[in-house]
Amino acid sequence: MKLFANWKTLSLLSLSALMVSQSVLADGPGRGGDDRHDGGPSHGEYRRHDDGPRHFSYRGHDFDRGRPVPNDFRGPDYRVDDWRDRGLPSPPHGQHWAYVDGNYLLVAATTGIITSIILNGMHP
Repeated sequence: MKLFANWKTLSLLSLSALMVSQSVLADGPGRGGDDRHDGGPSHGEYRRHDDGPRHFSYRGHDFDRGRPVPNDFRGPDYRVDDWRDRGLPSPPHGQHWAYVDGNYLLVAATTGIITSIILNGMHP
């Protein structure tokens, strides 16, 4: 009878361990599951952080993100030093804000490349 009780206990422990291990494997640590309900992008979906405006024109000049600011608009008259007062974020190191015809440009200081555009002075 004692042998049967030990076998019964051993069987229950083994079955419990098997059930616990299966539930752990079902959704391993850090996976988060595939059925998202948090509004984030699902599998295969990618949201770019730079989906903002890419272009505007002013006085016959084109301003395109990824291209240099036209030479006529590179002087200190267009540079924005009071970006805090205007509600703009701090420009990254080596960049500065410029203001052209109601639009803000984030410009790489050494190359003049436009890295971001905020149209009509509206900051997101």
